Amino acid sequence: MANLEQYRQLICSILTEHTKIPYSYGNIQHETIFDREQDRYLVMILGREPVPELSPTATRRVHGCLIHIDIIDDKIWIQRDGTEEGLATEFVRAGVPKDRIVLGFRSEELRKDSEFAIA
Repeated sequence: MANLEQYRQLICSILTEHTKIPYSYGNIQHETIFDREQDRYLVMILGREPVPELSPTATRRVHGCLIHIDIIDDKIWIQRDGTEEGLATEFVRAGVPKDRIVLGFRSEELRKDSEFAIA
Protein backbone atom coordinates (compact mmCIF):
# COMPACT_ATOMS: atom_id res chain seq x y z
CA MET A 1 0.00 0.00 0.00
CA ALA A 2 1.84 3.09 -1.16
CA ASN A 3 -0.85 5.22 -2.76
CA LEU A 4 -1.41 8.55 -1.00
CA GLU A 5 -5.17 8.40 -1.57
CA GLN A 6 -5.27 4.91 -0.06
CA TYR A 7 -3.49 6.23 3.03
CA ARG A 8 -6.03 9.05 3.31
CA GLN A 9 -8.95 6.66 3.06
CA LEU A 10 -7.42 4.22 5.55
CA ILE A 11 -6.71 6.97 8.09
CA CYS A 12 -10.26 8.33 7.83
CA SER A 13 -11.70 4.83 8.18
CA ILE A 14 -9.63 3.94 11.25
CA LEU A 15 -10.29 7.28 12.95
CA THR A 16 -14.02 7.06 12.25
CA GLU A 17 -14.09 3.61 13.88
CA HIS A 18 -12.49 5.09 17.00
CA THR A 19 -15.32 7.61 17.29
CA LYS A 20 -17.75 4.70 17.72
CA ILE A 21 -16.11 3.57 20.96
CA PRO A 22 -18.13 5.11 23.80
CA TYR A 23 -16.60 6.44 26.98
CA SER A 24 -17.52 4.45 30.07
CA TYR A 25 -18.41 7.56 32.09
CA GLY A 26 -19.36 11.15 31.53
CA ASN A 27 -20.95 12.77 28.52
CA ILE A 28 -17.99 12.74 26.12
CA GLN A 29 -18.39 13.16 22.37
CA HIS A 30 -15.93 12.59 19.54
CA GLU A 31 -15.32 14.92 16.62
CA THR A 32 -13.29 14.06 13.56
CA ILE A 33 -11.34 16.71 11.69
CA PHE A 34 -10.11 15.58 8.29
CA ASP A 35 -8.02 18.12 6.37
CA ARG A 36 -7.17 16.31 3.14
CA GLU A 37 -5.46 19.37 1.63
CA GLN A 38 -2.90 19.63 4.44
CA ASP A 39 -3.08 15.88 5.24
CA ARG A 40 -3.94 16.38 8.91
CA TYR A 41 -6.39 14.08 10.65
CA LEU A 42 -7.67 14.45 14.21
CA VAL A 43 -10.11 12.92 16.64
CA MET A 44 -11.07 15.42 19.31
CA ILE A 45 -12.96 14.65 22.51
CA LEU A 46 -15.26 17.09 24.23
CA GLY A 47 -17.95 17.05 26.85
CA ARG A 48 -18.24 16.76 30.60
CA GLU A 49 -17.10 14.14 33.08
CA PRO A 50 -18.02 13.62 36.74
CA VAL A 51 -15.77 14.86 39.54
CA PRO A 52 -16.98 12.79 42.50
CA GLU A 53 -14.26 14.08 44.84
CA LEU A 54 -15.83 17.56 44.64
CA SER A 55 -19.48 16.55 44.93
CA PRO A 56 -21.87 13.89 43.61
CA THR A 57 -23.14 16.25 40.89
CA ALA A 58 -19.94 18.14 40.00
CA THR A 59 -18.59 17.86 36.47
CA ARG A 60 -15.61 19.26 34.60
CA ARG A 61 -15.19 20.12 30.95
CA VAL A 62 -13.22 17.69 28.82
CA HIS A 63 -11.64 18.95 25.62
CA GLY A 64 -8.60 17.60 23.89
CA CYS A 65 -6.96 15.69 21.11
CA LEU A 66 -7.26 11.91 21.28
CA ILE A 67 -5.64 11.15 17.91
CA HIS A 68 -3.52 13.27 15.57
CA ILE A 69 -2.11 11.89 12.33
CA ASP A 70 -0.29 13.71 9.53
CA ILE A 71 0.89 12.46 6.17
CA ILE A 72 4.37 13.89 5.61
CA ASP A 73 6.58 12.85 2.69
CA ASP A 74 4.25 9.92 1.90
CA LYS A 75 4.59 8.53 5.41
CA ILE A 76 1.95 8.26 8.13
CA TRP A 77 3.10 10.29 11.13
CA ILE A 78 1.33 9.38 14.37
CA GLN A 79 1.64 12.63 16.34
CA ARG A 80 -0.76 11.72 19.18
CA ASP A 81 -2.10 8.28 20.02
CA GLY A 82 -4.56 8.15 22.88
CA THR A 83 -5.87 4.68 21.97
CA GLU A 84 -5.47 1.52 24.01
CA GLU A 85 -4.24 -0.82 21.26
CA GLY A 86 -2.08 1.63 19.35
CA LEU A 87 -2.62 3.07 15.91
CA ALA A 88 0.66 1.74 14.51
CA THR A 89 -0.60 -1.80 15.13
CA GLU A 90 -3.83 -1.02 13.30
CA PHE A 91 -1.99 0.44 10.30
CA VAL A 92 0.34 -2.55 10.06
CA ARG A 93 -2.62 -4.93 10.27
CA ALA A 94 -4.22 -2.94 7.41
CA GLY A 95 -1.15 -3.49 5.23
CA VAL A 96 0.95 -0.35 5.77
CA PRO A 97 4.65 -1.26 5.85
CA LYS A 98 6.40 -0.36 9.10
CA ASP A 99 8.91 1.78 7.21
CA ARG A 100 5.99 4.04 6.14
CA ILE A 101 4.87 4.71 9.75
CA VAL A 102 6.58 7.28 11.99
CA LEU A 103 5.91 7.40 15.72
CA GLY A 104 6.04 11.19 15.83
CA PHE A 105 5.07 11.31 19.51
CA ARG A 106 8.47 9.78 20.33
CA SER A 107 11.79 11.60 20.12
CA GLU A 108 14.03 10.84 17.16
CA GLU A 109 16.42 9.07 19.53
CA LEU A 110 13.71 6.66 20.67
CA ARG A 111 12.43 6.18 17.12
CA LYS A 112 15.87 4.86 16.13
CA ASP A 113 15.31 1.87 18.42
CA SER A 114 11.80 1.11 17.11
CA GLU A 115 10.87 -1.12 14.22
CA PHE A 116 9.17 1.84 12.51
CA ALA A 117 10.49 4.67 10.34
CA ILE A 118 12.66 7.32 12.00
CA ALA A 119 11.36 10.17 9.78
